[in-house]
Amino acid sequence: MVIRMRLLPTAPNVELRSDPERGRIVVLSFPYDANLVEVVRTIPHRRFDWDAREWWAPVEDWVAHHVADLLRRFPELTASEEAAAWLEEIERRWLGRVSTSRYDGRGWFVLETAAGEVPEELLEGSVELPAEPQAGGDEVAAPRRPRLLVPLAEANAHVLRAQSSARLDPGAERCIAALELGDEPPPARLVATHGVDGARLRIEVMWDPDVGIAFGELPGAEGERAVPVDPWLCEPLDAFLALHGVEVSPLAVPVLEALRADAAEAAAAIRSSRATEAEPLDAVAARLGGTLEPFQWAGVRYVLRARRAFLADEQGLGKTVEALAALEADEAFPAVVVCPASLKLNWEREAARWLPHRSVAVVEGRVAVPPRADLLILNYELVPTQREALALRRPRALVLDESHYVKNPQAKRTRAVRRLAEALPRDALRLALTGTPVLNHADELISQLRVLGRLEDFGSGARFKQQFRGTLTEERLHWHLRRRCFVRRRKAEVLPQLPDKRQVVVPVALDNQREYRLAEDDVIAWLREQPLDLSELNAKIAATLRAQRLAQLGTLQRLAAKGKLHAALAWIHDFLASGEPLVVFARHVEVQRAVLERFPHALHLLGSDSTSAREASVRAFQDDPDAPALIVCATRVAAQGITLTRASNVAFLELEWTPAMHDQAEDRCHRIGQHDNVTAWYLLAAGTIDETMARLIARKRGLVSAVTDGRRLDGDALVAEVVRELRDGRPFRHLKPVTEPAAAS
Repeated sequence: MVIRMRLLPTAPNVELRSDPERGRIVVLSFPYDANLVEVVRTIPHRRFDWDAREWWAPVEDWVAHHVADLLRRFPELTASEEAAAWLEEIERRWLGRVSTSRYDGRGWFVLETAAGEVPEELLEGSVELPAEPQAGGDEVAAPRRPRLLVPLAEANAHVLRAQSSARLDPGAERCIAALELGDEPPPARLVATHGVDGARLRIEVMWDPDVGIAFGELPGAEGERAVPVDPWLCEPLDAFLALHGVEVSPLAVPVLEALRADAAEAAAAIRSSRATEAEPLDAVAARLGGTLEPFQWAGVRYVLRARRAFLADEQGLGKTVEALAALEADEAFPAVVVCPASLKLNWEREAARWLPHRSVAVVEGRVAVPPRADLLILNYELVPTQREALALRRPRALVLDESHYVKNPQAKRTRAVRRLAEALPRDALRLALTGTPVLNHADELISQLRVLGRLEDFGSGARFKQQFRGTLTEERLHWHLRRRCFVRRRKAEVLPQLPDKRQVVVPVALDNQREYRLAEDDVIAWLREQPLDLSELNAKIAATLRAQRLAQLGTLQRLAAKGKLHAALAWIHDFLASGEPLVVFARHVEVQRAVLERFPHALHLLGSDSTSAREASVRAFQDDPDAPALIVCATRVAAQGITLTRASNVAFLELEWTPAMHDQAEDRCHRIGQHDNVTAWYLLAAGTIDETMARLIARKRGLVSAVTDGRRLDGDALVAEVVRELRDGRPFRHLKPVTEPAAAS
């Protein structure tokens, strides 16, 4: 018996089906092939059915285009008759993408054809451009057809809208909508949006992508081509709109008008905050014990108007005198001055000179009840115990010198100062004196603004943080501070006769290279065992690790100071031989002692010195021509509140973690009364942590300058940056020592 077998026909790889849930779909089934799967994944809206082990997608024009491309690339695949007829029918209609672009000075629709022929109605007045190269250089893919530029005309807009297979990008969609209304599309449109983050102005590109790029380069531009509704932006925004012919949408018009009015109002306040000249207040000037400069009268007038303000003139321009003159002009007595302990006698001395007719009292820690006087002076540490008694005196003014002392809202002294400020009448004078209101982060201003009663101008602490984030944050913050409560003049602006200062690095060699390198290797090894980012750790653990990091880095600092000490002492010796006075700053006690052992007759301002001894040293250095030409200072003791203008040279043997500390120390010499160029000499140990810190301090200075002066450079937490540099094995080695250890002999 003969058995006859009949072979079943092979199922096509591509077929159409109707599915009760999915509707009309195209199904693709084939043995696994990585290359084939990669192409299938480009099909829009495709899905994989894990039960049937096959791909499917809805029956749509663009799906058909991709399926046809798949069959062309892989000719071994077959399609059912129904699927083939579907694909053939799609090939007869136009399928393409529509965008917009600028060409020959005006806007056009840009048509990129994927299949079929462009409708004949769109060809009139069109311009053909070469096709863009195929991405990835795929030789199997179909060659791209030329791009067609079609005029932005109402008739063309209607034709494109009727093309169901046309894919319109946002710019094309906007242009078609405008043309359908009979309007001529502008290059771009400015719109106003409102969200949880507040109001924003956003650019919608119609046909000129360069306008969108230019908008993204505006100061304060954020993601998605948007900027905050901020009067700080008004001037560059108006210039942008005029230059590019941007249309302002109806909803954005009132927003922009309000912005312009706000900016115009702010301009006068900002000019006032920068004023370098003002007439004296004659009645007040007659009662003062000296003569103020025109820029100082401008500062006095500003704070009298603002009432609650930062007096933030650059170091050495006489903020103390301005504050005293403002108190006298306002007759705001009794007044309370809170300052660092080291500055109390300075305030007492200045008050006696400038307000000789006013009674002055310095509050000491052992006093249970503060004395009665027109001007009460106390240090920050005493405010918690004296606050209630001071409030009972009903002060009419509060002056905070070095106001960054209250930057930490959790600190006991900050809370006490804030409560004292709240006890003052609403119209009382509240002044925050500082040349450096920000030492590390702009957030440090929140607590100071709260003490001044100015935080409400920015909404709240949370609102402040939200408002001042993103690009060019520091410049925006500087503008808004000047607008409301911030007067600052720089020496270069108000005292052109005051010589500029310069910083000079003097690289010196170590005489303990082996000891330092062994310690450096140990520290680097230890740092690499610790997590780099401590922000995700438990707060107590993170605090412990930060303290350990600081201790480890402090070890390297001490070894670097020890190794360069002989060379540094030789440098000081050689410098003094020139006959010029010199101010030397050092951080660690052992370094200060070593300098004094080498130069036993030098004057000094150290932590172990009594306040009266420090005053005597300053007077001798400044006023006695026979006094020693060298004064040795502890950086944290002598960096503020004193004048050492006898010297025009200052030398740093060690670096602090805060750039503002060096600026303040330099300004002991670079201030009113100085008639020579000031040079700050930084004696750095070559190839050590000194170099790493010096470079990062220069970066960190940028944040401080941006908020106080409106200038910006990048800045991060210095300790974390040094840790990162050391962990990555990038301690600096670019300085060559010019002072060898042997020079000390």
